[in-house]
Amino acid sequence: MNKRMKLHYILSVVCIVKCIMATPSYGKWVWNKETGWMESPSTAITTLEQRYRYALSLLVEQKYVNAVKEFESIIKAEPASEYAEVAQINIGWAYFLNGDYKRALKAYEKVLQKYPGTKRTKEILEKEYQVGVAQMDTNEEAAIAVFEKIIEKHPLGPVAPDAQVKIADSYFKLGQYEEALDAYEKFLENYPKNEWIPYVQYQIPLTKVHHEKLQERNYGLLISAREGFEEYLISNPHGVHVGDAKRMIEEIRTIEAEREFNIGDFYLRVKRPASAAMYFEFVINDFPGTIWAERASERLEFLRMIEAIK
Repeated sequence: MNKRMKLHYILSVVCIVKCIMATPSYGKWVWNKETGWMESPSTAITTLEQRYRYALSLLVEQKYVNAVKEFESIIKAEPASEYAEVAQINIGWAYFLNGDYKRALKAYEKVLQKYPGTKRTKEILEKEYQVGVAQMDTNEEAAIAVFEKIIEKHPLGPVAPDAQVKIADSYFKLGQYEEALDAYEKFLENYPKNEWIPYVQYQIPLTKVHHEKLQERNYGLLISAREGFEEYLISNPHGVHVGDAKRMIEEIRTIEAEREFNIGDFYLRVKRPASAAMYFEFVINDFPGTIWAERASERLEFLRMIEAIK
């Protein structure tokens, strides 16, 4: 899990606890091997609000197992109370902070099942999205399943575009480039005005380049990638990927130039100088500044020197 995210949440919970903390009552102190010396909840904590605050404090102290138990006891004691729903959400958050993503998802799903139409739906989907992002580091396929479920529940919801991008990113990380392309293109189709558009416009040609590397010189795919990078530059002249896009365009142009040069060289070997010259001139005119344009110029000079061409 992202350390900054974790720290931010813990600090937020600390503030909540401090803001709502009432004058404490004192009871018996008991020893627990996980928590150390503490007041017995049965004597020091009497109201539901106090129990909820106590459970939050366990989260702050990173005692996640104990926090889950305390939240569960709140739900069991008062399932219809205002604290039951948030307790169930916090069970999921405790599991998430503890790195147990499977249980975290189950806990969040339980909220949606027990409280259909809850006003906290957006919050829960955002938390499920966080689980998916965390899983991308270790289990991309599990992450994809999480993101797909989010979109299935609320395809037009605020989290859905982010989830669709992460589906594509996960396939990209897995090296499944055809699936990644489909997912990126689906994003463009479903969310044409979303803030992720520039990123996706760059990722599509980049994915094509990676896909081409797995094949035997798919020049059609390379040309399509170059055109995609050029479209990105037109749409995003000041975008964060401008430098990378320009570099990729030059790399692809060099590959294209090499291909045309090799065709010309082939015609030279089979003693068809006129056809060879046509390709060499094409390389010089269409790919200036490349090493292949320089070599094509040398070939033309040679052909003129031996009077094979005019």
